[in-house]
Parts: sequence; structure tokens; C-alpha cells
Amino acid sequence: MSLKPVYINLFKIQLPLSALLSISHRVTGILIFFIVLPVSAYILNILLDSPASFISFIDAYNTSIFLRTFVLFNILIFQYHVIAGIRHMLMDFHLISESLYASNTSAKIAIIIFFVIALLTILGLIWN
Repeated sequence: MSLKPVYINLFKIQLPLSALLSISHRVTGILIFFIVLPVSAYILNILLDSPASFISFIDAYNTSIFLRTFVLFNILIFQYHVIAGIRHMLMDFHLISESLYASNTSAKIAIIIFFVIALLTILGLIWN
């Protein structure tokens, strides 16, 4: 009896929303570990180096749309990861059932919560 490899086309599989949320949670975790944390540590080092470096960074932040957008995306990635992580923890503690219906419903709720918080974050950054 020989086992042949099975070719699975991942683009044809209809994953449920809960699976997409789980995959994206892992992707944001990788992004946070490899991009957000090192860049945030570097920015914090610049901010805490001296009062002059703090002022120069704030000036660069206020004039550079790239830097502002980068900081916003880092905040949004972190928020999404935390919200999806809370959902996963609630499922791990069996506070949310692991049925497909409950999983998809909690995924929809997590996405709605993320969009509300993201909208408030964006509006807060625009008004400042």
C-alpha cells in the first residue's frame, strides 16, 4: 500500500469565515513579531534619546504621510490581532462553542468590533 501525495488547490476551497479569521490572526502575529515590534522599539529609542530627537521625530511624523500611514497600519494590525486573540481565548475557555455556527457568528462579531474600533482610531488620528 503506497500513499500518493494529494494535490489540494487552496484557491478552490471555500473556507468558513472563522478559518479566515484564524489564518489572518496568525499572519498578523507574524507581522507584529517581525515588523511592528522592531520598528516600534526603534521609534521608541529615537523618542527617548533626547528632547531634540523627540521634536525632530514629531516634526517628521506631522509632515510625512508615509510615516503617519505606517504608524496607523501598525496600530490597526495590533488591534486586529488582539480582538481575534480574545475571540480565540474565549473559544479555548469554552465560553464560545466550537460549533461551526457559533464559530462563524463569533468571527462576524469580532470583525464588526474591529471595524468599529478601527473607525474610531482613524477618526481620532484625523481629529488630532
